[in-house]
Amino acid sequence: MTGRNFYLLESKTGEKRSGNNKNKIILNSRVRLARNLADHKFVNISSGPEKNIILKEIRKYIDDVKFFNDFRFYSIKNLGKIQRDLLFKDFMISPEAANKMQGKGLFIRSGQKWGDSSIIMINQEDHLRIQSIRPGLNILEAYKEVIGIERYFERKINFAFDKNLGFLTASPLNLGTALKVSVIAHLPVLAISPKVADFVKKLNQVGCLINGYFVGHSEIIGNLFKISNQVTLGKSEGAIIEEMQAICLNIIDDEKAARIKLKESDPLGIKDNIYRSFGLLKYAKILSYEESLELLSILRLGLDLDIIDGINDFDYFDIMGKISDSHIISDLEMSGRVTDDELDSARADLIRKKILKEI
Repeated sequence: MTGRNFYLLESKTGEKRSGNNKNKIILNSRVRLARNLADHKFVNISSGPEKNIILKEIRKYIDDVKFFNDFRFYSIKNLGKIQRDLLFKDFMISPEAANKMQGKGLFIRSGQKWGDSSIIMINQEDHLRIQSIRPGLNILEAYKEVIGIERYFERKINFAFDKNLGFLTASPLNLGTALKVSVIAHLPVLAISPKVADFVKKLNQVGCLINGYFVGHSEIIGNLFKISNQVTLGKSEGAIIEEMQAICLNIIDDEKAARIKLKESDPLGIKDNIYRSFGLLKYAKILSYEESLELLSILRLGLDLDIIDGINDFDYFDIMGKISDSHIISDLEMSGRVTDDELDSARADLIRKKILKEI
């Protein structure tokens, strides 16, 4: 068996294994549905007043509705630059929404864990985008949240729909179910493997896109990859969810196999790399965001392979959010003009507090 079916079915871990991942390889799952209101122009060709009408219409089905009691509304135009940057970095708004803010808003419900949230986005690329983000490999949980919200709106709003094309969206790539599933994967060994090209090709063959996690960067930072389904037309929602789950389990298998092989073939080299990273994180006085992620990625690998001890078992996805420039400025309540050195110094201190047991 070759090609698409082989990659979807070859996993030997099975469904049960995904619960033991502990956010170490698949760090984050995101499910998003796009919808547009019938009889309204798409956002990209709507005027400011038209966007405001759409925003008001959608809000009336959310405000003061018990189902949405724990959602909080934000008008994008009323947010400061740091707040917009935080939302952009956490994939809650698009780059365009962070700059062109007229008639755009969102409702957010934050969960108990870092990276656990549900978002209703209004007038971004589409009139309505419903998104759920969950830590680890939790695609099905995120999907259930999204579809529950979508079913509520479906009873209130007439969505743009074509019997042949499915739900109509601003981008032709989202036609059909308009369901996008993406995960953030930490792949420090596959990223340096000579077989990485085959790995990327295999994902492309099963209809997935694979990119670096950070928008606007051509290089891979922190060995972090964003993997998402490419096709939404001609597939049911259930098929997309099932396939992405299977693909993720195979990604976990591939990375774990690569780690075992590396540990066996170059034990001294990998140990040296891990302890060098630890030394820099422990003693460096300033650390850029990109350098921090590279070092933390290797240190996380060292913990996963039981090569290093004496440090806290940190959550890589959690710490990568908290050490970003915007989060540091916000959390430390820095005011005025903050220099790069001040940010890099605060970042180095924060990392030490997170990973060193003696602090």
